[in-house]
Amino acid sequence: MSGRPIGDEVLVRRAARGVAVQAAALVALAMLLLIVLVTVVMIHGQSGAADDLLRSAVASADDVGDPPAGAWLVLGDTASPGLPDDLRPDLLALRTEAAQRIQVTTVEDDDGEYRIATGLVKGRPVQAVLDLSAQHKERARMLQAMGLAAVLALVLAGLLGVLIGRRAVRPLAEALTLQRAFVANAGHELRTPLTLLSTRAQLLGRSLHRDGASEQVLDDADGVVRDTRRLTEVVDDLLAAADPRRAEEQEPVDLVVLADDVAEAAKAHAQQVGVRVRSASDRDSAPALGSASAIRRAALALVDNAIDHTPRGGEVRIVVRRQRRDVILSVSDTGPGIGPEAAQRVLRRFDSGGQRRGRAHYGLGLALAHDVANRFGGQLRLAPSETGATFELVFPALRDDTPVKRPPGAR
Repeated sequence: MSGRPIGDEVLVRRAARGVAVQAAALVALAMLLLIVLVTVVMIHGQSGAADDLLRSAVASADDVGDPPAGAWLVLGDTASPGLPDDLRPDLLALRTEAAQRIQVTTVEDDDGEYRIATGLVKGRPVQAVLDLSAQHKERARMLQAMGLAAVLALVLAGLLGVLIGRRAVRPLAEALTLQRAFVANAGHELRTPLTLLSTRAQLLGRSLHRDGASEQVLDDADGVVRDTRRLTEVVDDLLAAADPRRAEEQEPVDLVVLADDVAEAAKAHAQQVGVRVRSASDRDSAPALGSASAIRRAALALVDNAIDHTPRGGEVRIVVRRQRRDVILSVSDTGPGIGPEAAQRVLRRFDSGGQRRGRAHYGLGLALAHDVANRFGGQLRLAPSETGATFELVFPALRDDTPVKRPPGAR
């Protein structure tokens, strides 16, 4: 079973598309603001010019025979030719309220919109009427032109965004290529000595079985064989992850079995420092979709980190539980815990917090566990804990009756 591949190339392409979309969105927002600003300025300018024209026409009107272009004059009951008859009742009502100060108002009817100025000139009412349809047509033409310009600007912004996005993510793509090449080269160089080591460990185990060695020695020899097999599988997993042509292979993995196997593998290290390791679960099976070897590495990194932070006589617990649609593998210790100020940086690479139990640490374990969880649609989180620290690997759960693959080397 394989999940949806989300490789480095996909992430790079998504980043480039994201830059292009953001550039186009910024241009669209800028064009929209520009259109709104120009429209407001134009409407305000047209309205001011129309009002000035009407006031001037009323103040200087001698007769109705010489009105301004697109306007009509009304002196008493006499009007310029072409005045719409529908306006006469409105004009009559406005004339009854005429005053020395010229008043300007807007009237709308079925034929259009008109601006009317009314005032008293030499004791008689004078009105000037302006048809606003020409202004509306001019405004519509301007908006159409600006709309076309906005579309062209968006197309240009999209093209420039794609170009800028590709240039912006090019260093990331090159870095990922170098990283993949390093992992592939290192994995290839490790395969031969690991194969030889595995062969020698198997021959040693067979020789000890033939010579009738003690159970403890035979168990240790079998553990060496299992560990070398796991190392080989880790290298194979790294090589597969470094192959850009290969999609991420996913399969159902039983986290209950995996937790028991991780606890068994960590016992030797824990016994050396006087720490107990136990595993528990609230169910017999807890399948999740992922890679058995990768999830095992992540869980083992959490357990190794917990052991190194647990004082002698303490305990590390691995617990698997189902919570709604998730299956959770948690690793808890009885150490000093972790402060909220450090919780934000513990997942960064090379943030090791110094020496622990005399061993050099490079701050990669938690970061790698975080990456594994993200690869398979989950997450690594720091859970509240009264004693010590508790890290949780969270994965989307599968049905309990899903056929699962046992972790590599599990007994």
